Amino acid sequence: MADRDAWLYNLTRELIQGMGFTLVDAREARRDGRRLLQFYIDDPKGVSVEDCAGVSRELSYLLDAEPEFDDGYVLEVSSPGLDHDLRREREYRHFSGRRARLVVRGAEARGGAVVGTIVTAEDDSVVLDADDGERLTLPVSDIVRARLVIEDL
Repeated sequence: MADRDAWLYNLTRELIQGMGFTLVDAREARRDGRRLLQFYIDDPKGVSVEDCAGVSRELSYLLDAEPEFDDGYVLEVSSPGLDHDLRREREYRHFSGRRARLVVRGAEARGGAVVGTIVTAEDDSVVLDADDGERLTLPVSDIVRARLVIEDL
């Protein structure tokens, strides 16, 4: 499904950027036997329900013109949320400066997880300033699960 998600992301990114938002992620899934298309958009000033509705409307025009979706789909547009799951290098890059909890292969000495601030992501690796003061470079392929940490705002 990763290739399908990448295709969906590339198909819609320019439209969403043209509306002034960052496309954080695009996912295709199945729910109750129906095709579900999920889009996570972000903006430094925040994302409102009206923003999501506007992006949803424009995405519908684009997606309805694609023969790939002739059999229908359910469309969801939302902000990534305060505790967004991180799956791709671009998501780590987008959320640099934010704290995250990563479950990492080979991190048994840390209880299997590490918490810290995302510095950057490049070359299929994430650079993290761990809360214990250590700077770690972790291959994305070694990250089993990652999620932003909700902090007092």
